[in-house]
Amino acid sequence: MAPQSFEWHPAKLLQDQDQDGTNEFALLVLNQPLKNGTTLRRLWRNSCLRVAADGGANRLHELSSFQGKFSNLQAIIGDLDSLKPSVRDFYSSQPTPAQVVHDASQESTDFGKAIDWIRKQHPGGLDIVALGGIGGRVDQGLSQLHHLYLFQPGPGYSMGRVYLLSGRSLTFLLKAGSHRIHVKEDGEDSVFGKFVGIIPLQEPSVISTKGLEWDVADWESRIGGRISTSNHVLPQTKCVEIQTTKDVLFTIALGQVEGEDDA
Repeated sequence: MAPQSFEWHPAKLLQDQDQDGTNEFALLVLNQPLKNGTTLRRLWRNSCLRVAADGGANRLHELSSFQGKFSNLQAIIGDLDSLKPSVRDFYSSQPTPAQVVHDASQESTDFGKAIDWIRKQHPGGLDIVALGGIGGRVDQGLSQLHHLYLFQPGPGYSMGRVYLLSGRSLTFLLKAGSHRIHVKEDGEDSVFGKFVGIIPLQEPSVISTKGLEWDVADWESRIGGRISTSNHVLPQTKCVEIQTTKDVLFTIALGQVEGEDDA
């Protein structure tokens, strides 16, 4: 069987669009610190569905320059042990109230509950951008990376692709096969920096790359062995090509947006 081939256009998630909701993806806000920066505002405008996982709604509400800018939240999902009553009342009292869904299951995280809910609303598949940093507790960061594997089973992305956006990087799962990742779109300013990593978190993989400063060919990579971190996208590169024999995480740094340090 020939290896599968996949195309990626992650920059389109973060670039200015002509109309609200022009990209078919859901924005999922996790219970992590937020800044009311350009990245968040663009994601909010570009997404077609906006959901908070439990205390993620508190994070939206407490932004210092709030002023109703993120008031059109559509759903709050989780066990609701973190959701403040005043925040619940605020989002429930909007002209289009947010749906508040209580899921008391102890077998899944609020992150997982929110993904399950989104997919039930869109059984045909919908990409999800999860907004939350991985620079805090190690166990929480590993849990978020674990969810990239957990919620994208099988050889492809039939239920939609899941992206994890932290304050300084975008991370997503590359299935076994060939990938063309468009890091720059024609006619658009780049939203990414130069640093990339390719990490075989689940099992060893053999990878080959094109478009990086330190390309490799048929290079075995494993945790505890060799891994590709702090590699660089070349200045002239518009598309990074990666072949991998097993699922690996791909992470790319965000470019600095004028006037802010992170999302």
